[in-house]
Amino acid sequence: MRQFLSILFILISTFALGQNHFVGFQSGLNFTSVKPNEDLENSSMKTGFIGGVTYDLNFSNRYQIGIGFLYSQQGFNDKPISVEDENVYVLDEKIKIKYDYLSIPIKIGYEMGNKIKIIPKIGIIPAILVKAKHKDYVSKFDFGGLIEVGVENDLSENIVLCSALSYMQSLTNYFNSDYFDRYDDTARKHYGFSLSVGLKYRL
Repeated sequence: MRQFLSILFILISTFALGQNHFVGFQSGLNFTSVKPNEDLENSSMKTGFIGGVTYDLNFSNRYQIGIGFLYSQQGFNDKPISVEDENVYVLDEKIKIKYDYLSIPIKIGYEMGNKIKIIPKIGIIPAILVKAKHKDYVSKFDFGGLIEVGVENDLSENIVLCSALSYMQSLTNYFNSDYFDRYDDTARKHYGFSLSVGLKYRL
């Protein structure tokens, strides 16, 4: 992880001279769940907070590289089952399963437009677990992919209003190897959408 971030900052520094640098903040909502399996077939999307600080580097007129340090609340909702006299019932009670991460999205995008810009982006999301109910069972590190469409509007020469709709998909299991070994790999991965807004300032 440290080596990866060191290489990233070296690459950013290579492009840095004479380019446009922006720092900012963003906040919004996550809508996340997990890939279903036989024990989570009643799961549904959970709403959580996402927000933090960002850094963007614009180069070659239209290309943009960005990195964020975001607090990301993920997880899912589930309705438990009850077994009585060999009959299975789905209870009305809803259980919220929460996993909170320090998310570090790293993205590259291409700007389309002038004053109002539409910016499709792709990227990766390394994330470090911060909080979970059963922390011993949850992997301390998550890694996923990202597809995003951003919209930016220049409010002034140095201030930009930005918003984004993102889709994320984990590539690693959220449970560690000490727990739930009986599940297949596809049943233990986060996925979801986020909708965020923010401001960034040209340095």
